[in-house]
Amino acid sequence: MKQEGVELRREVYRQDVEKMADWMADREVTEYLNEDQNIDGELKNLLSSSQLPIYSPHFNRNGSFFLVTLPSRGPIGFVRLVPKREQAEVVVVIGERRCWSQGYGRQAIFQAARYAFFEWRKERVVATIHRENQRSKKVFKKAGFRKAERLATETRYTLPVEKFHSVK
Repeated sequence: MKQEGVELRREVYRQDVEKMADWMADREVTEYLNEDQNIDGELKNLLSSSQLPIYSPHFNRNGSFFLVTLPSRGPIGFVRLVPKREQAEVVVVIGERRCWSQGYGRQAIFQAARYAFFEWRKERVVATIHRENQRSKKVFKKAGFRKAERLATETRYTLPVEKFHSVK
């Protein structure tokens, strides 16, 4: 059976924020994220302080935010892309744990990189990954990223546009 492909969706609705708050309350999902410790509470506060039907502007302030969706299931995670001079930094979170290790993260990385290269015309995409996050290191390497720099507690991986063209 062929695996369902992910789509990146720009629109963020109230029920999506509720789902993200649930993901951010899951310690396994947030273990290696550089988010505030109370990010789930902040998302719930956002919902209680506003009755907006769409929350996309809130999530796109410092870059581009996409929900990672499956047509048959809806959102399973999110991607954040932040432009920085000639590069874009990418963060990918698959919040639905039952969707881990099924190739959805790699698909989301590929689509995010394609956006950075072809919409923003960036020269490279970088990902800063906690040293102990073996799952993320593995999926970014599968997506064509290579180790570029070792930081205090993280490692930076990079994918130049030239390499992207050869990634399958």
